[in-house]
This record gives sequence, C-alpha cells and structure tokens, in this order.
Amino acid sequence: MGVVSAVEWMPVESGLFSSAAYRAGVRQLYLRFHDGKIYRFFDCPVTVYTEFIAAASKGRYFSQQIRNHFRYEMVRRGNSGSRHCASSQPSLAKQLRASVVLAKARAVQQRNMTQEAGAQEGAGFNGYAQPRPLE
Repeated sequence: MGVVSAVEWMPVESGLFSSAAYRAGVRQLYLRFHDGKIYRFFDCPVTVYTEFIAAASKGRYFSQQIRNHFRYEMVRRGNSGSRHCASSQPSLAKQLRASVVLAKARAVQQRNMTQEAGAQEGAGFNGYAQPRPLE
C-alpha cells in the first residue's frame, strides 16, 4: 500500500477513472477507478501512460491499448461509497476546473470593462469619438 500513496497521482476526466500514476523506474502504470479500485499494470511503457492521459476517451484507450495487453494486479479494492482518497480526487479535479473557468471569466470581464472605459474616455456627449486636437 505504501507505493500507492507514494506515487504522484494525476487526476483525469473520465466516467470510469479518477486518476492515473506511473513509476518509470519499474515501468508500472497505476489506474484508479471512481469506485476506489486501483490496478497496477506491469512492464508498461511510459508512452502508454502519456497517451492515456492525453486520450479524449480514457475508457476507449484503456479497452484498446491497456486491457489484455499487460500483466496486472488489483492493488486496492473499491471503497463502496466511503469518502476516501479515491472519491476526493474527482472533486479536486472539479474544483480546479471551476477555478480555471472562473479565472477566465474574470479576465474577460476585466478586458471588457477596460475596453468600455477606453471607449468612454474618447467619446463625446453623443457617444461618438471626438477628434483630438492637433499638436
């Protein structure tokens, strides 16, 4: 169990998986399912890990490139609804996504306010830009 807590888990967006990890020194891929089960896949190249992380559909990539291609073992059984680290991973990922979306929205709002302020500075009483005096 020590290795599972020592690896660096990468949250993933997936209906099936909550996170993935890779140990390059021993070529082991770890996949954590939303139900808390963790599987370790042996002799797995790092390209499989990077392609899994980048895949648009993690479940499809898993079924086509990982399942039945590598020797594996279950490292941890599922949590059956208990609030443990596996169930907190998706909420962390959701919080990060929400934070990024909020930051982008604030940046757009700030840009729009700056543009409006700049347009109002150069506008006359009728809202049209007034010519600047020649220097």
